[in-house]
Amino acid sequence: MITPMARVEIVCLNSIRTELVESLQAAGLLHLEDVPLLVDEAPAFLHRIQLEGDQHENLVRLEELQRSLNEVVPLLTRIPSSKEVALAVGEFEAMPEAEWPEQLPGLIEGLRALTREKASIQDMLAVLGNYKKILEDIAPTVGGDTKLGKGSRALVLTGDVKGAVARLEERFREDIGPECRFHSHQTSRRNVVGLVTYPEAKDEHVTRILNQEGVTTVDIRDEEYADASVGEVITRIDANMSKQAGALRTIEGKLSKTSAEVGARLLGLKAMVTDSLSQLQVQQRFAASEMITVITGWTPTDRFAELESAVDKAFPGEVEVNRIGFDEMAPTDVPTQLRNPGVFRPFEVILRLFQPPTYGTVDPTIMVAISFILFYGFIVGDVVYGAAVIAFAMWLGRKWGHIEAVAASRTIGIYMGISTMVFGVIYGEYCGEVFAAKFGIPILFHRGHETTQLLKITLYAGIVHVLIAMVLGVKEHLRHGHTKHAVERLGMLLGLIALIVACFGYFDFLFFGHAFFTYFAAVSFGVGAVMIFWAVGPMMGAVGVLEIMSLGGNIMSYARLMALGVAAIAIAGIANDLPSTMGPWLGIPMAILVHLANIGISIASPTIHSLRLNFVEFLPKFYSPEGKGFNPFKKETQT
Repeated sequence: MITPMARVEIVCLNSIRTELVESLQAAGLLHLEDVPLLVDEAPAFLHRIQLEGDQHENLVRLEELQRSLNEVVPLLTRIPSSKEVALAVGEFEAMPEAEWPEQLPGLIEGLRALTREKASIQDMLAVLGNYKKILEDIAPTVGGDTKLGKGSRALVLTGDVKGAVARLEERFREDIGPECRFHSHQTSRRNVVGLVTYPEAKDEHVTRILNQEGVTTVDIRDEEYADASVGEVITRIDANMSKQAGALRTIEGKLSKTSAEVGARLLGLKAMVTDSLSQLQVQQRFAASEMITVITGWTPTDRFAELESAVDKAFPGEVEVNRIGFDEMAPTDVPTQLRNPGVFRPFEVILRLFQPPTYGTVDPTIMVAISFILFYGFIVGDVVYGAAVIAFAMWLGRKWGHIEAVAASRTIGIYMGISTMVFGVIYGEYCGEVFAAKFGIPILFHRGHETTQLLKITLYAGIVHVLIAMVLGVKEHLRHGHTKHAVERLGMLLGLIALIVACFGYFDFLFFGHAFFTYFAAVSFGVGAVMIFWAVGPMMGAVGVLEIMSLGGNIMSYARLMALGVAAIAIAGIANDLPSTMGPWLGIPMAILVHLANIGISIASPTIHSLRLNFVEFLPKFYSPEGKGFNPFKKETQT
């Protein structure tokens, strides 16, 4: 659900503004906004605050410190725990703010030096690896005993390689002469490696030709490789790369140790700098006169009393905290905070693919959660596969669970696995159908033999899903006073119902074959068409009527739930047949590999299509993602 918001106005004396800002940041309850000014910068009115003097100097100093921290923090190879960071924050809180910049050089000097050394070794390994690859490709052409010296260049040609080789051969022959030899070896359709050998005196001529032709060269001008054969150079490169790899491991060990030593303090300092900087920056959103400061923002209605109490406790009788109306404001200007029951909260992450819903509209989180989980389980429907999905989700959470999106994905993955196992019991599928038959496990619904029924179920699901979306669309337009849009949507809804009833009647489903429903469908479609034409006019009305057919196509799109599930059964069946067709020694390992591949497909494809049915067929009919998120002013260390 979308949390009801209260608009807040806070008035205080200028003398306590700084302390009030710190208190509001510590409370973390107020989403700040720019105070509206009737007349900008007029002396008789409130004016926007501009930081001056010591505050401005402090702002500049903190911004510079933040830039340095933002550059060096990504160099950490070990991320400290939140407890370690909290201890570091306490250390910096006890320290005067003016001393923070003095702490930085000691924290970053070793980290930067080791990172530069690591990058240098990695670059050298990349160059050596490229050079070795080229020599290995060219060796069959020039021979492993061919000597390399200062008068040689290894190069790579891409694109129109035949034309490039011909041009280089012609230019080498005309500009340098027969003493220049060009050996090339085509490694793919659009890639050629080559080696050009020439007299040392012609080095500048060769360089000019290669530059003019835009050729990439891989040069190692090192005495260690001079006057050696191709084979010897490859052997020496292998030895050098092994040596460099050992040095890289040593550097990485030192870098990890240094990150462990300074990481918590760096992140603690970064959090403190961010908090202090925010306290200064937000003041430029306030308005002030000679005596007072005005602050406006938003807080959840049920937390207004908490905000008021926190301010009154810190500044008894010195600060006015009031609720002000916002009836005339556009809903898109009001921040949106989603607040769903804990079991559905992880699905809020999925909806962050869009902007937040507009304040006062529908929060679709719970509906998306339920339909997504049901659709996914319906598609995969295998007990063993469901257990594998749960195991993968839990592994993901253990490895990267400190990231909010990953933690939410882990929970969603567990729900997906449970749904899959429930449907697997219904279908009697345990790595496919074969084990249920072999061990006499009951099958409540054999989807492999009941594909027609399975298709009907998916279409019924589509009918329910799309009709709910259409009803919500009508409701939302009516609630916001968009009468004509509501009438248009209602007309489409009636047209869609008529289409569904007509189809049911055609197939003589239940009692829909009765003549009454034929007339009902005709009347509903006619009334719906009239409503659409009245709402949008004759030109767009014709388009609206045609869109009813498109809504029918939306429902047909839910057939993918059946198709994907049947495909998964077929792949599992192929895997289960492999031991009997290939023999147990080869067939069982191959069956396991096919099942693992099928599990991978079952994690990816059904997820995408279940989301698609929600994002494409369901949400656009009523969802209004035009809001702005509720972002309270709070300390970095609270996140």
